[in-house]
Formats: sequence, structure tokens, C-alpha cells
Amino acid sequence: MQLRTSTLLMGLLAGIGSSAAASAATPQGELTVSFNQLPVKQIYTGKLFQQDWQSAVWDGTRGRACIEIDKANPRSRLLRIKYPAHQVGPVKSGGQALVRLQQAEEYYLSYRVRFQPNFDFRKGGKLPGLASGDGKYSNGVKPVHGDGWTARLMWLNDGKLVPYVYYVGMPKENHWGESWETNTFLKPDVWYTITQRIRLNNPGKSDGTYTIWLNNQKIADRHDMLWRYGNKGMIDSFIFSTFHGGNTADWAPRWDCYADFDDFRIAATPPTILKTVLSQR
Repeated sequence: MQLRTSTLLMGLLAGIGSSAAASAATPQGELTVSFNQLPVKQIYTGKLFQQDWQSAVWDGTRGRACIEIDKANPRSRLLRIKYPAHQVGPVKSGGQALVRLQQAEEYYLSYRVRFQPNFDFRKGGKLPGLASGDGKYSNGVKPVHGDGWTARLMWLNDGKLVPYVYYVGMPKENHWGESWETNTFLKPDVWYTITQRIRLNNPGKSDGTYTIWLNNQKIADRHDMLWRYGNKGMIDSFIFSTFHGGNTADWAPRWDCYADFDDFRIAATPPTILKTVLSQR
């Protein structure tokens, strides 16, 4: 992994729900991460995480992350994640990492993802997103005190892409987070750029923003989000989180599956792919 610009953060790698040591963040700026400097077939280990993210303390990929060449662009390398057959959850499927950010009220996250041919979407799985509270609000843990949240994404059966959030304003009956329709589907063997924008609500108001673009097309756009209470719940982390599940066997892929990730960017400003679109508003 090549860390081209790292004025945004120092990394803290952890499993969601695990207790890792705190790590100070660097001043706010722009983070861009690609994989072009690592050897092909290199297993992406905890040691490499430590080198790239500076203060990584836990490897959540468990040998399931590997550097590969993009056959469509042989000069480009990518991170390939394995989702073993018949497995669900981050311990046995995919991988997870938590990166601590300089606290802010607004960030754009973008990355590229491609599901390999014959990817078995089954009932669904997780994709990366921004968070507050070091990622602890997930897996049925609701942020009832308004001091944090998570905003990952999910693929569902047939590759449908939806938001997947835990936040204080979600319906009380939603024990396992909230999602909503986008009528957007991901196809195997196609590169997509996912961009997520989070802007926190003003204290005492439900006016926070959650917007998702697929390539340069807006697929979700809400401006009524109650992300937090008061001045709590600042954006403070990025969750690299991808696995099949759910937690029952009917979420598990029926054969080994793979997905590719590349070109991560986290910044207070939109990525290049959106600048023209946003300038025309």
C-alpha cells in the first residue's frame, strides 16, 4: 500500500467492538491510499499495516488480504479481499480495520471497489464507511446517548447497494441498524467508485447530511439526519469493514469469493470525480 498523502490522520487498526489503545490523530488534510508500491502476491499483514498506517495495532484481515495486479491495467496494483465459502462475520470472512481521523463535522470518503466474476452476493454483506466512536456502534449496539454512530454500506442479494447506519435518530424498533432503498445494483467484474459525504447535524436539529454517489451519480441523499446530541459524535474514524453477514448460514457465500479495493481518499473536500457535478448545482 502506498500512502501518498498522510496529513489527515494516524491510523488505529482494530476490530469493531475490540478495545484497542488510543492513538493521536494528525492535523486535518487529505489522505490518499493506493497499493502500487507493494510486491504482487504479497499478503497484507499486520506489519505492512503498521508501516502504512503508522500506529496500527491490530490486523483484522487474518491472511485474507493480498496485493494483486489489475489485469485490465497491469501497472496498477490493488488490494484483494477473500470471502471464504460457508463463512460469515468479520472473524472468518473478509476483513476489518479502524483508522482514527482528526475530529471534524464533515468528511468525504471515496474508494474504488470491484467484485470478482461469479461473486456470490447471497443475502448481503458490508462495505467501508465513516464513523464516530471508534466503530463501537454496530453489531446491534445502538448509540442511544447520541455520542457516536457508524455509516457503512451494504450489498444485498443480487448486488443491491444500500446505506447501512447506526445513529441516535434511527427508529427505535431497528435493533440491527437502518438502511433504505437506492434502486442501485452492483455487477461483478465492474469497477465502481463509491463516495460518501457525512455532515453532522447542528446541535438540537435533525439537519445532518448523508449522501452517497456511485461513480458520479447520486443514489442516496438525506438532509434530516440526527447523527448526534449536542456537540458529541464528531466524525473520528474510518471503518474498513467488508464481510458476508448477517450471522447465519444463509448469508454465507456458497463458494470462495473475492473483491478488489483501491484508491482510498478521505478529505474535507469532494474527490475529482464529483467536482464537475457539484460545480453545476
